[in-house]
Amino acid sequence: MRLILVFLIGFVFFFYMAELYYRVNRSGKIFGLRFPITHSIIGLVSLALGAFSSLFGSTLLPGLNSLLGSFFIGTGFGFIFHHLLFKKYFLSEKIEKDFVLKHEGWFERLLEILPGVTTWVALASPIWLSFALPFAVAYLILIADVYWLINALRIGLLIIVGYKKTEWAKKQNWLKRLKDEFSPEWDSYYQLILVPTYKEALYILAPTIDAIVNSDYPKDKILLAVGFEDRDSPEKIKQVSNYLKKYEKKLGGVFTTIHPYGLPGEVAGQGSNKNWMVNHILPALKNRKISDSQVLVTTLDADFTIHKQFLAGALHKYLSTPQLVRDKRSYTGVFLYHNNYWQTPTPMRLMATGTSFWQMAEMVGSDKYINYSSMSISLKALLDIGLWIPDKINDDSGFYWKAYFHFNGDYKVLPHFLPISADAVQDETMLKTFQNQYFQIKRWAYGVEHIPFIVKQYFKKEIDFWDKTDKLIFVIWGYLKWGFLAIFITFGGLIIPIVNPNFKESVIAINLPVISSWILSAAFLGLFATIYVHEKTAPPRPKGWSLFQKVWSYIQWLLIPIILITISSLPAIDAQTSLMFGKRLEFRVTNKSRILAKS
Repeated sequence: MRLILVFLIGFVFFFYMAELYYRVNRSGKIFGLRFPITHSIIGLVSLALGAFSSLFGSTLLPGLNSLLGSFFIGTGFGFIFHHLLFKKYFLSEKIEKDFVLKHEGWFERLLEILPGVTTWVALASPIWLSFALPFAVAYLILIADVYWLINALRIGLLIIVGYKKTEWAKKQNWLKRLKDEFSPEWDSYYQLILVPTYKEALYILAPTIDAIVNSDYPKDKILLAVGFEDRDSPEKIKQVSNYLKKYEKKLGGVFTTIHPYGLPGEVAGQGSNKNWMVNHILPALKNRKISDSQVLVTTLDADFTIHKQFLAGALHKYLSTPQLVRDKRSYTGVFLYHNNYWQTPTPMRLMATGTSFWQMAEMVGSDKYINYSSMSISLKALLDIGLWIPDKINDDSGFYWKAYFHFNGDYKVLPHFLPISADAVQDETMLKTFQNQYFQIKRWAYGVEHIPFIVKQYFKKEIDFWDKTDKLIFVIWGYLKWGFLAIFITFGGLIIPIVNPNFKESVIAINLPVISSWILSAAFLGLFATIYVHEKTAPPRPKGWSLFQKVWSYIQWLLIPIILITISSLPAIDAQTSLMFGKRLEFRVTNKSRILAKS
C-alpha cells in the first residue's frame, strides 16, 4: 500500500509541477537561458531512475529503494501524462499525429473498449489484488467508504438547497417580472416547444400538451410542435393530430412532423427526430418573418408536464444572462417524477426519486451539469451548434459535449428551478416494469458511447487545459463509479479473505467490517435530507391505501442499498460491456403506463 501511495503522490504532484514547468518554460528559456527539453523527456529520465532505484538501489538505500523507485516512477508518469494531454503528443508531434490519423478507426474502437475494460478491472480488483496486496484492497475499500460518506453528505446538503431554490422559483410571478424587468424586449420572443413522441398514447400526451397551452405566457407567442415517428401507430398519430386541432387557433402555431425511419447517418431516437422537427419548422418561421434570435426552443419528453410559470421563467433566466454569453448557454428546470408516482412499484419510486434529487443536487453544486431530458436554448444557438448528434441514442449528453466543444469550452447548463413532472417507470405488469426500468438505466449508462468523441475533441480543440481536463476526468470517473463503486464497497471486503486466507488473521481484517459499517451508517445522514425533501415534494399518498401500504411508503428507503447494486449498477455494467464488445444499442422507448388514468 505504501508503494501505491508514494506512486500516486509522485504522479499527482508532478502532473501539476509539469504545468508549472510549462508556464515557466513556455518560450524554451529559463532565466534567459534556452532549455528546450520537453517534460516528457524529463518523465522518461524519471522512469529510468525509478527502475534503477527499484532494481539496484538496495545496497545504497536498503529498505527505501522501493519507495524511492515508486516515487520516481510516479513522477515520470506525471510528467509524461501531462505532456501527452497538454502538448497532444509524446515525443514527435508529426509522427504520432500521422500514426493516429492512419489508424483513427482502431483508436476509436479502443476508446469504446476502454470504459468496459476499466470497469471490469475495477470490479475484479478485490480478486487480483488480494493475492499479493490484500491490505491495499482493504485500504482502498476504506477510501471508497470515506468518498461515499463525503459524497452522500454533500448531495444531501445540495438537495435541501435545491429544494429551497425550487420553492422560491414556484412562488415568483415570472411573467410579471418579465414585463417589469425586460419590457419591451421580452414581448418579441416566441417559445417553440418540441415534443417528440413514439408509442406514447394520447392519454400520456394530452396532459403534456394541456400544460403547455395553459402556461402563464401569451398564447400567440407559443409555438407547439409534436414530432411523430413513421413507425408509430397510424391510429395514435391520427388521435393526437385531432387533439391538437382544438388548439390551432389558440396558439401562435401548431406543427406536426413525421420522421422517416432509417435515414442515412441516423439512429432511431429523439435526437434524429428533433433534428427533423427543427429543419421542417424553419421554413414556416421564415415565412412568418420570425427571427432565429427571437425564438427560445424548449424540448420536452412526451410525458413531461411543465409548471404554469415554466416558459416565462425560462425566458427570464435567458434574458437575465449577459448578452455576450446567453446564446452559449442552455437552461433547465427541475425534474420530478410525480405523474404516476404512487402507482409504480417501490423500486421504481426510489429510482425516480434518486434520479430527480441527484439531478437537483448537480444543478446546485456542479459547474459540469450535463443536459438531461429537457432543455431550453435559443434557436440561433441551436442552429449554430448544428442541432443534435443524429447517430447516437443519448441525445442529451451528446448535445452537451457537442455544444461544449463547439463553443471552445464556453458552454454551461443553467437551472431556473421551475419543475417538470414526469412519469416514473410503470408498465402493465410487474415483470415488464422491472424490465423497462433496467433498460432505461442501461440506455442512460450507454452515454459512454460519447467518450471517443469527447477524447478526440479534447485533443483537437484549443480549450483551457484545466477546464477540459477537469471535464474529461469528471465524465470518465462518473461512468466508472456508476458501474463499480457500490458493488466494490459492498462485496470487496468479503472477497479478500476468500482469495487470501492469511488476511483473516490481521488486525485490519477484523476492524475493516466494523469501520466500514460505521462510515456507511454515517452516510445515511445524507439520506435523511432526501427523505425530508421527498415528503415535502411528493404527491399525497392515495386515500384508499391500506395501513401496510402507508407504513411501507415511509420505510421504503431500506431498499436503497439493494437498488444501488441491482437496478443502478448492473445496467451500467451491461451498457459498458455491450459497447466494449461492439454491440450497439438502439433507442428503446420506455413504455409509459398510468394505471389510474386508464381505468
